[in-house]
Amino acid sequence: MREHPLLVGTVALDFLHEGPLGAGRAPATLRWGGVMNNVACALGARGTRPVFITADYTGELRTAVEAHLTTNGAVWRPAPVRSPLPVFHAELVDGSVSAMHFIGQEALDALTPRAVGEHVVAHVAESAVVASGTDSHADNLAWLRRTAAEAGKPFWLLSADPEEVSKLVPGSRADLVALNHRELCLWAGRDLPDHRETAAAARELAGDGHVVVTLGAEGSLAVGPGIDGVVVHRVERPLRDVVTVGAGDVHFAALLEARVAGVPWAQALAGAAELTAAYLAQPATDRPYDCLRPGNGQG
Repeated sequence: MREHPLLVGTVALDFLHEGPLGAGRAPATLRWGGVMNNVACALGARGTRPVFITADYTGELRTAVEAHLTTNGAVWRPAPVRSPLPVFHAELVDGSVSAMHFIGQEALDALTPRAVGEHVVAHVAESAVVASGTDSHADNLAWLRRTAAEAGKPFWLLSADPEEVSKLVPGSRADLVALNHRELCLWAGRDLPDHRETAAAARELAGDGHVVVTLGAEGSLAVGPGIDGVVVHRVERPLRDVVTVGAGDVHFAALLEARVAGVPWAQALAGAAELTAAYLAQPATDRPYDCLRPGNGQG
């Protein structure tokens, strides 16, 4: 891909633990996180060199952020607005988020058109797609969408928080929306017990665009223009006892890379599912995105 994805969001520190904290309990995990950070690192591993616009972080971890993004193949462009590095604190049950707190929303809310406009305009013409997450302020997302449209670029939106589904407005926010099944249920205000009802709700949300719904072990589902009916891809590789935080972000990145390269929907979903499964199946490592690199068993 000669044009690079343009991402707007934040890096964070993930503080994750299975069940309550306390003496005698399993140790916590501290790692790099943030929805768009995860997308940037996954895209970087795939060789797309995404441009990643964030706030400019205060404190001694700023240099560590720069080294982390550079190591993972992302081009960091901090905007001229300062913010502490956020922390995402989550209690897990069987590897999935049960309760969470995001500390440092100012790192996202500060990414206003005035703060990031010059950076976005400087890179949008050479971008393949503009992407952000629903953890950003609604007004900032609306401006990003308009800016992408004016430049003739697609805008992709990744749901970052079940509590932010109100920002998903049919047909007016994004060319593609990606979210998980629980988030789609919350958006629709009803249970979606099977693929038929899930697809119906996804079409309501899609409007004239596309919606991709991740379904956990069942894979993913996509609806929208150019898709013949509903594309469902099931994950063939069984996964047990894994931390699933960040899996949807990796899936989003893999799908974005494939679709920008012109890969058909069914093949793109299959490839995204396989890359996500590889990411989840690997043992603990200090380079979690390396498993996504072409040549490491991945196409």
